[in-house]
Amino acid sequence: MATIGFLADDLTGAADVLAQSHARGLDAVLVLHPGRGLPAGADVVGVAGPARSLAGARLDATIREGLAPLAALAPSVLLYKVCSTFDSSATVGSIGRAIELLHETFPAHGPIPVVPAQPDFGRYTAFSQHFGRHRDRVYRIDRHPVMARHPATPMSESDLRLILAEQFGDHSVPEAIQLPDHDERFPARWEAARRRSGHAFVVDAVDDGHLDNVAAALFETARPSAGPAIVVGSGGVMAALARRVALGDVTPSPRRPVAGPTLAVSASASVTTSEQIGDAIERGWTQVAIGAGAWRDDTAFQAVLREVEEGLRAGRDVVAHTARGPDDPRLAASSDPVEIGRSMGRIAAAMTRLGLTRDIVVCGGDTSTHALLEADVSRLRVTAQFVTAGPICATDDESALAGCRVLLKGGQVGPVDVLHRFATDTPALPSGKDQ
Repeated sequence: MATIGFLADDLTGAADVLAQSHARGLDAVLVLHPGRGLPAGADVVGVAGPARSLAGARLDATIREGLAPLAALAPSVLLYKVCSTFDSSATVGSIGRAIELLHETFPAHGPIPVVPAQPDFGRYTAFSQHFGRHRDRVYRIDRHPVMARHPATPMSESDLRLILAEQFGDHSVPEAIQLPDHDERFPARWEAARRRSGHAFVVDAVDDGHLDNVAAALFETARPSAGPAIVVGSGGVMAALARRVALGDVTPSPRRPVAGPTLAVSASASVTTSEQIGDAIERGWTQVAIGAGAWRDDTAFQAVLREVEEGLRAGRDVVAHTARGPDDPRLAASSDPVEIGRSMGRIAAAMTRLGLTRDIVVCGGDTSTHALLEADVSRLRVTAQFVTAGPICATDDESALAGCRVLLKGGQVGPVDVLHRFATDTPALPSGKDQ
């Protein structure tokens, strides 16, 4: 039986969970095809799906398909992993709807704690207001220079209670455990919140001690006969859970040297990723700008593949992208994350099958799941820490990316030179300094 199970609403978020587990010596495995079964014997077992980019019946089906095998696994704690920016809406990637579906699977649980803070990544919740760091400043999430302009789910509200109320079917406003309650009263406040009616309650956290309180409460309230203790949260919660059951810091594995030119495929429209692409181009990378709708036109897509192939055959690192920031005009014709993600996977799989690269970066949390599914990836394990929330992973042996170093990079993840660092196997910056 796994100690911790998780369902992630995108792949880069799931990789963050793997990284937090791996850093503390836990055996963690991520499954992309839950219908093929979950592994036995791992400390942490997770399922990743594209829920963050889905809506309606597709969202419901994806969450139900992920929850069913995890429920059968009977973990002590079950994490529904969301991005630490909490960006979602009533129509796209609804976290509120996910909570309703968690109650559908575990009807006896009671209100579910919502804890998206991740202090080491610059995400904080204070008095139910959510905040995020950008460069050297902390902004309320609805005034964050990137998240307020997210192309799919722009944040126009910072109060997590109101965000959830808009997404719940009955529009009920959750209760909250706020900063003054993080003292000797916390266990009693937690128990009281769990006994109330309602879908959820929001928990403040601005440092690791607050998250350790949450982890302790989750394990204390876990009752195997009644199902797992459930939490909706970020990699910050996973880090606290891992600290609770840690086997000790893991000894770094020997790094596999860079095998040749690196291929980065990006469907991220974030300003952060745009700056990272710009840095790579300035360092001599070949850029392949994928035209709007090219994945729907076989002739145009074959031209993209040829351009990528030519760059790699010449020994150059290549970055292929569908957008350079939120104002890129290509976004107007690029609204389907499923098709965009699949096109990224097709490019990566084609180049690895040709033997042109063994070093792959996939940028974009909303599309990375579709990309790896297109490459027939079934399982992932972390092989090395790299940047905060962005580990280097290895896939199962049957996938098109078998034997590759794979970096899964969310839109807000990594320093400006992250692509260069990956291509040259340069050690990562210290935690908290790489955004």
